[in-house]
Amino acid sequence: MEPAGGESSWQAGMSLAAVLEAAGHEAYLVGGCVRDRLLGREIRDIDIATSALPEQVMELFPKVVPTGLKHGTVTVVRDGEHFEVTTFRHESAYSDARHPDEVVFVRDLREDLARRDFTINAMAVGTSGKTVDPFGGLDDLRRGLVRCVGEAEERFGEDALRMLRGIRFAAEFGFALEEATWSGLLARREKLRHVAMERVGSELDKMMAGRDPGEAVRLLRTSNLLAFAKEPLPTELPDLAGLASDGSERDEESRTVWSRLPNPDARWAALWLLSGADRALALEWARRLKFSIRRGEAIAAVVGVHGRLAGSAVEPGTDDSEKRRIWAEAVIRFGAEAARMYLDVAKAFPSVPDSVRWGEGWVRKAEDWLDRMPASAIRELAVRGDELVALRGLKAGPWVAEELNRLLTLVALEAVPNEAHALKSAAAEGWAAKKPDPIDPEEKIDKTVQ
Repeated sequence: MEPAGGESSWQAGMSLAAVLEAAGHEAYLVGGCVRDRLLGREIRDIDIATSALPEQVMELFPKVVPTGLKHGTVTVVRDGEHFEVTTFRHESAYSDARHPDEVVFVRDLREDLARRDFTINAMAVGTSGKTVDPFGGLDDLRRGLVRCVGEAEERFGEDALRMLRGIRFAAEFGFALEEATWSGLLARREKLRHVAMERVGSELDKMMAGRDPGEAVRLLRTSNLLAFAKEPLPTELPDLAGLASDGSERDEESRTVWSRLPNPDARWAALWLLSGADRALALEWARRLKFSIRRGEAIAAVVGVHGRLAGSAVEPGTDDSEKRRIWAEAVIRFGAEAARMYLDVAKAFPSVPDSVRWGEGWVRKAEDWLDRMPASAIRELAVRGDELVALRGLKAGPWVAEELNRLLTLVALEAVPNEAHALKSAAAEGWAAKKPDPIDPEEKIDKTVQ
């Protein structure tokens, strides 16, 4: 196993541990940073476990943030980097299946490691460079296993979020869930209802942004874990046969397909489209996962583009001009960014565009049409609503938005150039073609009163 990236952070963490040791305390780099360094992965966060009490840590460093004194954690800030430093501790019963009822500070590193979730996260390295590995985490890294420390049912019963973390680690590292760990997960699934939806959403988001969302989906589908969440989540997840591992060996195609969608929001849109969601359901799932309103709407917009196309009832043999018009209307309705993301999804997962039933090759044409659009939003038009009001001589009303949308569609279809003079001429021609000319409601009332 090769050293990971982020070596400077690792050395900075070791330097901090050395300060603690010089003051007479034990100190070790622990958890994910040790695991990732052994796997040759980029190191992001450095966590340090120490025999020193939080107050003693705060005395040794000039800039310390008391982020979790109750649980023995402070954050040391050094040269702009943040290091979580936590006192060796033992945790009592978890009556809410999420948080320990009591935290007791201890003097033994091994007792501290024993409270952790998985063996691959229960290793520590001291300033000597020696790895402390009382539960076989190094062997599990070599074998590619996610295995609980101690009894799996007990670990998952203590903190139900660990079940989602276990699935995330398996998918991210290309590991298998050890048999007893998988059995313990299935036995404790109902405990997931104790986990806040924000935490569930965060774990699922990491899976979708990770190395192999397809494998994560397979494990979620096989375990039916999401059926036990506090709020209903999609349980009829797609069977991504050929795009997800069959469980016996990793399918490189799965990772390749998902890697074509580097944007996590596009991956979410793909999953929801493959699950048969419409825009309304996509919005509801985003709300339940506690995504921001803006993010939920952005993902749902991608699903909305598909719904607009799939619901267009285009008959076989329909010419491209009609398809282009429908496509332009979808882009205008949901935005060019959502349309672009939808095309990325369609290219990665052929079953998505196939369900539109527009025939072979339409995705490539839609991409070309989108690239050629001079404008896809009203704000991009070379004419403003107040200019149309002045040109027509009527009071502003709903007709202004309708006319701007009509002009935008003409521009998007390249039927009219996005130039002020051309747009005003097209507007005037459109009004002249309507007989009789609309009467301003207030003008009509005034004449009646007179």
